[in-house]
Amino acid sequence: MATDILSCRPTVKGRYTAVQCGRCQMQPRWMGIVAVVLIICPFAAGGASSPSPPLPVSAKSALLADAETGKILWAYQPDLPCYPASVTKMMTAVLILERGNLDDWVTIPKEAAFTGESSMALKEGERVRLRDLLAAIVVRSANDACVAAAIHLAGSVDKFVGWMNEKARELGMTHTHFVNPHGLHHPNHYTTARDLLTLARYALRLPQFRRLVALPEVTIAPTNKSALRHYRNRNKLLTLYPGCDGIKTGYTVPAGKCLVASATRDGWQLIAIVLGSQNHFADCATLLDYGFHSFVRLTLAQAGEPITLFHVPGGDPEWLRGVAAETVRVIVPRQAINRVRCWVQQMVTRPPIQKGQVIGEVVWDIPGASEHRVRVVALRAMDWSLEAKVHMVGERLLLAFFVGTTLAALGRWWHKRRRRP
Repeated sequence: MATDILSCRPTVKGRYTAVQCGRCQMQPRWMGIVAVVLIICPFAAGGASSPSPPLPVSAKSALLADAETGKILWAYQPDLPCYPASVTKMMTAVLILERGNLDDWVTIPKEAAFTGESSMALKEGERVRLRDLLAAIVVRSANDACVAAAIHLAGSVDKFVGWMNEKARELGMTHTHFVNPHGLHHPNHYTTARDLLTLARYALRLPQFRRLVALPEVTIAPTNKSALRHYRNRNKLLTLYPGCDGIKTGYTVPAGKCLVASATRDGWQLIAIVLGSQNHFADCATLLDYGFHSFVRLTLAQAGEPITLFHVPGGDPEWLRGVAAETVRVIVPRQAINRVRCWVQQMVTRPPIQKGQVIGEVVWDIPGASEHRVRVVALRAMDWSLEAKVHMVGERLLLAFFVGTTLAALGRWWHKRRRRP
């Protein structure tokens, strides 16, 4: 559930600003240079720093996170090294998209044709488009397609695996090591749920990847050695869980059942990861249900949206509208929605002010979470008012007259002193 708590519009009442915000009201009282306003709103927050409540999850390692920010909402041994099985193919797909030309024709080598376990039954000498191999990798979890794509792109499986580990280091996956492009068991082929979250968030930013992992089924065009192939996605949550939109399953006997699953509701996407599970679909559904039912995503500020009016004495006019410089969203526990403290700090109190200049900030104090600050910028430029300009000119003339009179008096005094015998 996405909730916007700054969809209000400012009005002016006398010498203060009133910003209506649902059931709350913001009224700044100007005190010296900094204007501070305290809001007691019907929202509260907590962080994910508190211990995760027990959930009926069978996995050896699991986590639930916000896809946009990566904030972990629930976790159980997220840094435990585990075998990822075919979840490995997320990295393989990323490298195909980043380093390959999907329109390439790939001639299937003998090494790929004899790859075991899950496959698309490729034959030596068969010619397949790289885009079709990618679709089979993501939807069918085809091991032979992984080997064929790896050899086509890198010249050898070993070199491609080197690319995989290099990409893992680049992404900051510090507890991951790949040995092959498909995830078939090897004792030195491992990762963690936390590292897979990093990879999943990165992969989901790629439009082609995001489209493929959401497909419930795929059709592969006929080739020189095969008729049309049709595969259903092995991620059953795509059809069983409302809002599920990806991403990858995996299974070997040593790894157990593995799944990285994403779901989106009201524009809010969550990612659930389970490794070494007995029932990966049920576990991920449990985690996603927990996330959508137990947390709320709040929009603290929307870029360009009005925040409040700032009083700038001497300005033309004296009231200047401030807007949010950026969009800020936070995740808070639904059960803790009770109170959020917020105040506005005015940083600029004198003209001239340029359009887009930072003139203040909104500080959100969310109990149990970090403090959030939103920069507020001027919606328009502001110069001194005519009255203020006249007043300043008068002050300067008066100052000049005073200085001139004083200097003249000092001159006469000095002249008389020098004339004394």
